[in-house]
Amino acid sequence: MIQKTGFLLIYIFSISLTLSGQAYETNYKNQPLNKLLIDLRARYDLHFSFDDQLLSAYSVTISEKFSSPKDLINDILKGYPLDWEMVAGVFVIFPTEETTTQQQYIIKGQTLEKGSGEPLPFSHVLVNSHPFVTDLNGFFSYTSTEDSVFETKVSHLGCFILDTTLTPGWFHKIYLTPSPYKLAEIKIKDNRLERAVQMGETPGLIKLNSYIAGYLPGNGDNAVFNLLRLQPGIVAAGEQPNDLILWGSYEGTSRVTFDGFTIWGLKNFNDNISVINPFLTKDVEIFKGGYEASKEDVVGGLVSITGNTGNRSDTEVHFFINNQTVNGMAEIPLSSKSSLLLASRHTYYNLFDAEDVPLSALNESENLRYKIDVKPDYRFSDVNAKYSWHGDDGSLFYISLLGASDDFAYTARQERLRNIIYQKKSESNKQGGASLFWGKNTATGNRSNLKIAWSALRSDYNINRYINNIRFNFTYNGIDEEATTMVGELSANYQYIFSGNKTHQPSLGLSGIYNHLNISDDSSDVKYFSSSITGSRLTGFIQDKIFIQQGLELTPGFRVNHYLLTNSTYIDPRLKLEWKIKPGLKMNAAWGSYHQFLIKSSILDASGNYNYTWALANGDDVRVLSSQHWVAGASYSKNSLLLNINGYYKSMTDFPRYVRFSNKEEAVYLGQGFSYGLDLFIKKNFNGHTFWTSYSLSRAEELFPYFPQQKYRRAPHDQRHEIKLATLIHLFNNFHFSTTYIFGTGFPLYSNYISDKYTESDYSRLDMGLVYRLPFRNVRGEVGLSLLNTLDHNNIKYSSFERIPLDQLNTAYIDAEAVGFTPLLFFKIEF
Repeated sequence: MIQKTGFLLIYIFSISLTLSGQAYETNYKNQPLNKLLIDLRARYDLHFSFDDQLLSAYSVTISEKFSSPKDLINDILKGYPLDWEMVAGVFVIFPTEETTTQQQYIIKGQTLEKGSGEPLPFSHVLVNSHPFVTDLNGFFSYTSTEDSVFETKVSHLGCFILDTTLTPGWFHKIYLTPSPYKLAEIKIKDNRLERAVQMGETPGLIKLNSYIAGYLPGNGDNAVFNLLRLQPGIVAAGEQPNDLILWGSYEGTSRVTFDGFTIWGLKNFNDNISVINPFLTKDVEIFKGGYEASKEDVVGGLVSITGNTGNRSDTEVHFFINNQTVNGMAEIPLSSKSSLLLASRHTYYNLFDAEDVPLSALNESENLRYKIDVKPDYRFSDVNAKYSWHGDDGSLFYISLLGASDDFAYTARQERLRNIIYQKKSESNKQGGASLFWGKNTATGNRSNLKIAWSALRSDYNINRYINNIRFNFTYNGIDEEATTMVGELSANYQYIFSGNKTHQPSLGLSGIYNHLNISDDSSDVKYFSSSITGSRLTGFIQDKIFIQQGLELTPGFRVNHYLLTNSTYIDPRLKLEWKIKPGLKMNAAWGSYHQFLIKSSILDASGNYNYTWALANGDDVRVLSSQHWVAGASYSKNSLLLNINGYYKSMTDFPRYVRFSNKEEAVYLGQGFSYGLDLFIKKNFNGHTFWTSYSLSRAEELFPYFPQQKYRRAPHDQRHEIKLATLIHLFNNFHFSTTYIFGTGFPLYSNYISDKYTESDYSRLDMGLVYRLPFRNVRGEVGLSLLNTLDHNNIKYSSFERIPLDQLNTAYIDAEAVGFTPLLFFKIEF
């Protein structure tokens, strides 16, 4: 699709010439070239395609007679930096670039969403059978010394694929039409649609259409993460509220970013509110492993979420409310090139009562489970602001801001025959983030991106636990702890991406990263632990996408980190291979070395409970994590059917664990581990409906020096099987029905990780949703109902296992349940 302003393509169609030996006469004086060609069209039925604005800058004086149209055009263009090519009977006129060597033809363009004008990042562009991926602002470029007319195919997840012909010499704005899930009034036939999930393009990568999230059960504040947890290789069982387990990675070894800054994680008790406002989400990419050298330094996986840039033509207001939160967003155009986006979410009452947080205690000697009375309290709020500016050449500037607050507390009490158990627990999280991005495109099609990002998290944790003996009125085994963690990162990143050609597309980058970490732990008013540490590093990468032959690509690269705190240098080579065997059939593989400097260290207390806290490598008891990834996969797609299979193996060394033994001894141990597995994914689109299912087989094991037997045992997050199903059905008119189901085998039972015999109960959850699009012309609206955990299966939350010692024989196991049966009614309106 060609930009409305800046140029005009004129296609003139008429009948073929039937007279032979026709003469072409000219008699023009200082005539603008564009008008001259229009006159020749009218007189001689010639066909032209040209940039009207470009040709209007040239004036022509000519008075001659010609025997053929080719001689005529050659003489008219003589002396001007213009050339022509005949395409299907049409004279395509384009500018030439003066060069002392070989002629170069450059096409540049940008992919945009029709209607909103939002840039479409990371779109797939196929130029004369050569594949490329657009940048954050949807920009792409291609250079050729052979072709001057380019057959181009452009696709983006959630949009219809567009085939077009592009010519060099101007900046092309290509508008892709969103699927009917986004704009119900658009009707397009005979065109393929990539609607919900895309995988198989590159090793370990999943791309998600965030629009689909609004039609899945649980539509609301956790819509995006509900979609994430339905993907293969991302553990859904246990409903981790604070992190993602990607392909067997430990908590804290994967990273979620939004608009380029780190999301540290806000702990959400019932998994219905995520840290990312779904109104802001535009593009979601999940790198489960084997990612290339340009990606961040983590050993687990990456989730990159790109936010909307705002409407630049009309003011839009979005409002959403359900029975948990209220959410609003305003998109305000400041000019034809810039916009301001403001959004905020709040809980408007305490979401939980005692019935919503059932805890239980197990007396091992009596083999009985008792009810524990709980009084919970929870509050959440966040605010986002984003200013964006778009240049006519595809350049992009934005400033994105986030502030969020999450506070949870509960009081638990159980009166038993001899004892009363009390526990008070609270956690408060405050998170902030900001990023500045400037992406500039050069005249030669190269791109430079500068990003400055800051993010920080403060977590305050308090627990008070004691047991009162009723008979003797004696209190013992008391715990009174307060812990504060402050973690943050400031980074500056510069990348330069060269324009691709038939054989190469190189890129390089340089970064500076500064991390700070402050941790304090008080026990019974005594300073138990206090630490403050900062660390900086310089990072650089270089890589090249090499097109070996049509359909076969090799991407070698390496990443270098110099860690100033320990004056150490780490070199990570990485390699990726992608092979398109034939249309619809692809294979890929990747290998890479990875290091991570800011991590989460696991803490094992004397009761066998696991907690995690941030730690910064210091070269002593906390070392830089090291990992290697091996990934291989294949995919097949035809007739709206997608089959994908991925296998992986990850190894890791120097993972720290802080252990407190029952005899009051404590130490930090460095362990090693590995994970491996297989993902199978099947998706089918049919008659406007979508169905997908996946199966994951995995294993994660670890070895630490404090193990009594020096043998590998199950890691705390080890899970053997997980099955997921999702169905989205367009029932009739404006009704959409969806259902999802997840089954997962259990995690290791508390601290018994020796064999699969000691395993928590299986996870099972069925969700259902119904959405009705309101039939208004000028106002878009939806109402919907979701039934979470429809069958009310008793699932256990992965991060909420706790053991409370009663005496030498008995232990109370306190398990917070995952989402129980929860109806969610919502109303959304946009105008």
